[in-house]
Amino acid sequence: MSVLAKSARILDLGADSDGERTLTSIATALGQPRSSIHRLLSELVQLGLLTRVGTNTYAPGPRLARWGQAAEGVDQIVRVAEPTMIRLRDAIGESVHLYVRERDTRVCVAAVDGTFELRHFTEVGKPLPLSVGASGKLLLAFADPPIQRQELRRAAAKPLTPRAPSLEVLDAQLAAIVDTDWSTSFGEREEGLAAAAVPIRNHAADVVAALSVSGPTARLTAARFDVLAPEIVDAGVAISKALGWDGPAARSVSRAGAGD
Repeated sequence: MSVLAKSARILDLGADSDGERTLTSIATALGQPRSSIHRLLSELVQLGLLTRVGTNTYAPGPRLARWGQAAEGVDQIVRVAEPTMIRLRDAIGESVHLYVRERDTRVCVAAVDGTFELRHFTEVGKPLPLSVGASGKLLLAFADPPIQRQELRRAAAKPLTPRAPSLEVLDAQLAAIVDTDWSTSFGEREEGLAAAAVPIRNHAADVVAALSVSGPTARLTAARFDVLAPEIVDAGVAISKALGWDGPAARSVSRAGAGD
């Protein structure tokens, strides 16, 4: 069992035991020597993942509480978004996904498969890059400046795929996405895959997620996205308003330049 696996198991034990676990009970549950578990517990305490209660008793720490609050926030977004995602899929037939940014990656947190036999599938929970793909670029466009600079440096140093946008193109696309709330990609991350994405905002108007529609490029052309755009935008606005955003009903702006 790796150190990371041991740490995860210890945190699971703390969460499953009404908040407290002794050194002996943890070592017994993991089948590990008390000495090695004690060293690991001490490091987890230093990291804020555990709190020492008494001499040899441990409880979940403040850092776990922050992580729990963040996870609850994502769960809320998913609960609010899923009914609208299903309605959007039923209206247009294409796969609909919801992504959030985790540091320098995006992660799919909800997926509604399209109705066509040939459709796009994304594994929920799988990290994907920010600098390619409609939802990745949208989340990057609204990310903090240090994250943007880091991803632009990566794009300049080594493109992720043959069709990944160059540094200059990506920089221009990010600016256009901020102006239009609209992002597209055609074969950037995966050949033959097209996608469009719009932002999801919370009560503070922060972009907390990206709602995307994706499918084969043979079916989802730029012209087709122009037709579908009002429904996609309306879905993003509906989810944002359900999260407390009080912005305009929709943005009537040109979407040129916000993607390929």
